[in-house]
Amino acid sequence: MEKRVLIAVFMMSIVILVSNLLFPPEPPPQQPAQPQATPAPAARVQAPVLPQTAPGVPADTIVVRTPLAHYVFSTRGAVLQQVTLPAYESHVQRGQPVQLVPAGGTLLANQLVVGGSSQNLGSLSFQASARTLELKQGEGPRELRFTYGGNGAGAEIVYTFRPDRYTVGVRGRVSGLGGPGAILVTDLGTGLANHEANPKQTRREMAVVAGGDGGVDNIGLDGVKTTRTLANLAWVGIKGKYFLAALVAPGSSTFQQATARNVPDIRQVVRGDTVVIPRASLTVQTALAPDGGWTYEAYLGPQQPKQLVAAGRGLEEVNPYGYRWLRPVVRPIAAAILWTLAALHDNLGLGYGMVLVVFGILVKIVTWPLNAKAMRAQMKNMEFQPLMQEIQTKYKSDPQRQQQEMMKLYREKGFNPLSGCMPLLIPMPVFITLFFVLQTAIEFRGVSFMWLPDLALPDPLYILPILFMVSTFALQWISMTLSGMEQNPQMQMMMYVMPLVFGIFFFTVASGLNLYYLASNVAGLPQQILIARERRRANEEMKKNAPKASAATPAPAATRAVKRPAQRAKRRR
Repeated sequence: MEKRVLIAVFMMSIVILVSNLLFPPEPPPQQPAQPQATPAPAARVQAPVLPQTAPGVPADTIVVRTPLAHYVFSTRGAVLQQVTLPAYESHVQRGQPVQLVPAGGTLLANQLVVGGSSQNLGSLSFQASARTLELKQGEGPRELRFTYGGNGAGAEIVYTFRPDRYTVGVRGRVSGLGGPGAILVTDLGTGLANHEANPKQTRREMAVVAGGDGGVDNIGLDGVKTTRTLANLAWVGIKGKYFLAALVAPGSSTFQQATARNVPDIRQVVRGDTVVIPRASLTVQTALAPDGGWTYEAYLGPQQPKQLVAAGRGLEEVNPYGYRWLRPVVRPIAAAILWTLAALHDNLGLGYGMVLVVFGILVKIVTWPLNAKAMRAQMKNMEFQPLMQEIQTKYKSDPQRQQQEMMKLYREKGFNPLSGCMPLLIPMPVFITLFFVLQTAIEFRGVSFMWLPDLALPDPLYILPILFMVSTFALQWISMTLSGMEQNPQMQMMMYVMPLVFGIFFFTVASGLNLYYLASNVAGLPQQILIARERRRANEEMKKNAPKASAATPAPAATRAVKRPAQRAKRRR
């Protein structure tokens, strides 16, 4: 089988393997966890007991507005009840902005654990330093202070806001409580509110994520069957496809432990369909300082690369691209791709749809020399096909000798049979990286282009995958027809099968990825035509220079037949 067939089979295998890895079967909805027996409490140490707020006492709400987010706090527990992102529209509730906290839920509720005793700070009635707080662009940081005092004990929680960041500084202190070994347990809820129109495709991105010395852990909410524990963390959070709620430890310190627990899934009606949204609770443990204090930063916003980098401690790793062994290769390429796309968008004033078209053309121009080298290597391989076939025929019964003669031919002719494959494999990391980038980049969420309502979702009309198949077939047809190559049955089959296999894969991926590869295919047509014509001229030159059998020049077989009787007669003499 010719090398082009082997290359095509290899590429198809890669596509099928990658699609199976990237699109695992959707797990069945989890059944609600059965109630478990509550273990007997450990012996309690002597500690002041904070009076709990009576259930009937109303709590006040405190509103903080920044250019990027709006926050609603409750004076009961100084907890977050709402985090609204006005720059991002909900795809479930049209016309409404994204609100991260699920209805009836809270974030950053605290509980103090002292030995075997616990104090629920989330049920205390705090006093706020202001009823409203509004930050303008260009202003410095502003603080919102919650204080509580009673029964010989006190607590203070201070939130610090910046107008240009999604991070909120959190610091606190308790007095008259704690002591050696006191631990603060902070609740990050059971998952972010869903605002995507197709949660069946985004549920695999709903996960508990954490980073520390051991790398990045990504535990899908579907995968939290009972209890999962992570320790010594620089940051930890809970995320969806595009948004994140995370805690970041200050300096070089770490969180002692994070615990994810199974909770029942919820059902949500999205555009008339009832879908299952996976859920898992997440709590984070922090050791109190000797003075009863703690500090960290809370990131509450989109997974926007610049904002994640600004948060520090490697929070940009929150959206790991692919499996762990792929990340060292994929992440720098992803950073370069995102930087290029943002530069084209910001400096040229192009929409992201047109940015992907331009980027596809630019990548094709940059890889032009590699593609040309691969195509010319294939042409050189064609020149040696007769010699290679002769060796294969001559040493058909001796594979070892056949291999030795092949290697000898490669050395004598200075030819590497893999030289045509390597340039084709070099763009594979770019392909894999683009898949992850365009599937999860917040920049493409809700961005329309022509008939496409959202570049981050598959083409609803399947126009792009079909055009991609047509363009891939055109590239194959040009390569085989204009070059004058002899079309064996295997090559003809691959010309039809390859576009079909690639097309089926692209039916389920983001339309932005389809758009990029369609632009890349169209941009590659001129090079394919030029190389095909060059290959045709080379074929014609080979045929012209090939020795021709004639009456005056006996064929090699006939010549050998004439020589043998003469040699035998000479021996008799």
